[in-house]
Parts: sequence; structure tokens; C-alpha cells
Amino acid sequence: MGRAARRHRENGFNENGSADNPAIGGSWSLSPGTMLGGILVGMAVLIFLGFLNWGLTRQIQGSLDDRLTHIESRLAQLSTNQAGSRAPAAAAQGPDPSRVYTVKVDGAPVRGPQIAPVTIAEFSDFQ
Repeated sequence: MGRAARRHRENGFNENGSADNPAIGGSWSLSPGTMLGGILVGMAVLIFLGFLNWGLTRQIQGSLDDRLTHIESRLAQLSTNQAGSRAPAAAAQGPDPSRVYTVKVDGAPVRGPQIAPVTIAEFSDFQ
């Protein structure tokens, strides 16, 4: 017997190359009843987990509905308080946008013709 054959046998294989112990390297042969029982147990566990998930989802949804109702009522309360305490708007300050102003542009840098019907003057502060 060679070294390779001895090592092969020590690892649990016989002369044909198949495993002596089916738990180590061979196939498991289960009866149809055992397989059916395993399938039924697996399905029962899945159904149980589905119902558990459904119950927790309903509980969370109820909690969120309660919180949303509370937020909506608080928002309505704040909007009524805001409407009652609103002061009249102050008059806008600054130049009147509907008035036409005359601006002297003599000597200022310009683009376009000097006799244009519309002149746009830009004021800026570079600070």
C-alpha cells in the first residue's frame, strides 16, 4: 500500500474513492416524510414571522397616525396664533419702482449708441 493510498484511507475514503462515513463526504438520504415535515415546519415558521411582522407594522402605523394628528393640531393652533398677532406690514422704504428717474450719465462709461431710447444705469458698491 502506497503512501497516498494510506493517507486517502486515513481521511475516511475507501478503495473506490467514496467516503466510508456518509456524514463526512457522502450524500444524505432523507425519507420523503422527513423532507415533508421539514418543509411544513419551515413554512410554519415563515407564516409566524409574517404575522409577527404584520402586527409590528400595524403598531408602528398607529403610533405614526397619532403623532401626525398631534402635529396637525399643533400646526393649526400655531397658525391661528400667528394670524391673530400679525402686525400690519410696514410701508416699503426705498425708491418708488413706478417712478421714472433722471440720471446724468455725461462722462460715464457706456455701451451702445448715445441716443438710445432706454438707458439702464447700474449702481454698485464694491465693499
